[in-house]
Amino acid sequence: MKLSDLSTSWSNTIAIIVLIGLLFWGYGCPSKTQSLLYPEKKITRPELQVELDSIISTAQYRLADLDRQDEIRDIIFKNALLMVETGTLNPVGIITMLAGVYGAVHGVKHIKDRIEKKTTNS
Repeated sequence: MKLSDLSTSWSNTIAIIVLIGLLFWGYGCPSKTQSLLYPEKKITRPELQVELDSIISTAQYRLADLDRQDEIRDIIFKNALLMVETGTLNPVGIITMLAGVYGAVHGVKHIKDRIEKKTTNS
């Protein structure tokens, strides 16, 4: 066996050991960043995505709740204005108002259920 063959063998062995070490380090040490909800905690990319989805779902639910409240208020004011202008009670307007309130509440409940289902599946 020649000396050059021996040095090539050792250099290949060292290269393989370094490569295996880098692979273990790359796989075993994922990148981490601060949590959005708990800044003192470090989290990985999938954990950050779960937190972000949770925050977005909460914001969507609260926006839907605000929309529902605004729709109810607008329906009540429109019917009250109609009653003041005409001086009579409008049964069709009252039924329409109740149907609108029911629809708004049902829509928000449906959105909330979808958001809860999405966050539990994630």
